[in-house]
Amino acid sequence: MKNRNSRIKASHDLSYLLRHDRTYTFETGGWRPVENLVREQGFTFEQLCDLVANDSKGRFEFNEDMTKIRALYGHSVQVDMDYASCTPPEILYHGTSMNAYASILDNGLISRSRNYVHLTDDNDTALETGARHGAPVTIRVKALEMFNAGYKFYNPKKGIWLVREVPRKFIDSYYYPSDSLSEKSLNCKLIK
Repeated sequence: MKNRNSRIKASHDLSYLLRHDRTYTFETGGWRPVENLVREQGFTFEQLCDLVANDSKGRFEFNEDMTKIRALYGHSVQVDMDYASCTPPEILYHGTSMNAYASILDNGLISRSRNYVHLTDDNDTALETGARHGAPVTIRVKALEMFNAGYKFYNPKKGIWLVREVPRKFIDSYYYPSDSLSEKSLNCKLIK
């Protein structure tokens, strides 16, 4: 149990240092030298290798010679990730909670404290993400239509799509699992 807890803590610490550390100036691409994390932040090289290889969300990667490491997405600090824009599938999904849904209907999806809105090409993954915040809801986004209207999409990792915002007009529909909410509960939450 202690080993699992220490790995979780190390993963959280690394996420902070690679996504949210306002005291550090990241290189283009979001890279941070491994040496910095070993000498100044208390990580071992073996620990970093374990975190990159075993992170269930695939958040981290090394450069080719393993001298630098970065988080692929989820940044709250301004970082030039040097992503290449690419064509998304017709529909992408965003997982959220029922509590946030009414605001999304009014304002669309905005990145809030992150640099990008996170989307996925898998409805189940979106529901899993939404469930972290309460009763889950999946927002269907007309991604290809957005792309054709000039919005840039990035795909830093298989299954993860990023875009700066999703205006309301590109939200196609929503889905909620019938076992998580009753129809009456849903109507009460959505009516203002």
